[in-house]
Amino acid sequence: MSKTINQEDRNFDGLAEHFKKKIYGSSKGEIRLQLLWEDLSDHLLNDIDKEKSLSVLDVGGGIGQISARLAQSGHNITLTDISTDMLALAAEHFSEQQVCDSHYQLKNLSINQLEQLEKNSFDLVVFHAVLEWLADPEAGLKQVMTHVHEGGYISLMFYNKHSVIMKNLLRGNFRKVVSNDFVGERGGLTPISPLDPEDVYGWLASAGFSVVSKTGIRVVHDYLTRDLQASRSYEDILHMEKLLCRQEPYLSLGRYIHVIARRN
Repeated sequence: MSKTINQEDRNFDGLAEHFKKKIYGSSKGEIRLQLLWEDLSDHLLNDIDKEKSLSVLDVGGGIGQISARLAQSGHNITLTDISTDMLALAAEHFSEQQVCDSHYQLKNLSINQLEQLEKNSFDLVVFHAVLEWLADPEAGLKQVMTHVHEGGYISLMFYNKHSVIMKNLLRGNFRKVVSNDFVGERGGLTPISPLDPEDVYGWLASAGFSVVSKTGIRVVHDYLTRDLQASRSYEDILHMEKLLCRQEPYLSLGRYIHVIARRN
């Protein structure tokens, strides 16, 4: 799920299977996918002409769960990733979901290499859980936004710095909060660039995008202890997520924040 602008950005070659198991082989991955799809359905897919086939660019698409569902709905997908291992998993997933070959293409491209694709040409750009793996998130987002045509949309999910701070406070890691050092270890699955939501909203606005919706992803789950996660049903946790994820202050404490924005 990573893209690169320079050599410091994250590539998941060699860790793709571990990533798949750790992130999506769990309730937290399912919650993430449920809320993302609900957002796309409520704020985008339900409002377009049902006969229209969207042109979708999924940047750093990884395994491709969201793109596979979009392709199954008849939309045309271009999924890119710098990791060949991730692209192999995406190919497996599209095959397992019996997605028609004519509805998708997989490309081994970094963010800089997206210049090979036509700018201003996609109805929807999906950019989920990639920004936080970049050494220069602002430059990465600006590059990706150039591929949204006028009136088109970006579905952006990013790792929320506020949640990282709150989690460390609850654990008593006060020195880490004071030092403002939240960079994950190289080689691990903790993102290298947690983001302040206000910065991200500012980058969107400066590029001419208007926010359509905001959702906190995992505003409850990640604050529960492991014992509580195990003792509460998935259905109960998901219910609480849906109840709180689109209202403040809970939205801004989500582990991730999902924004749908429209290019003016």
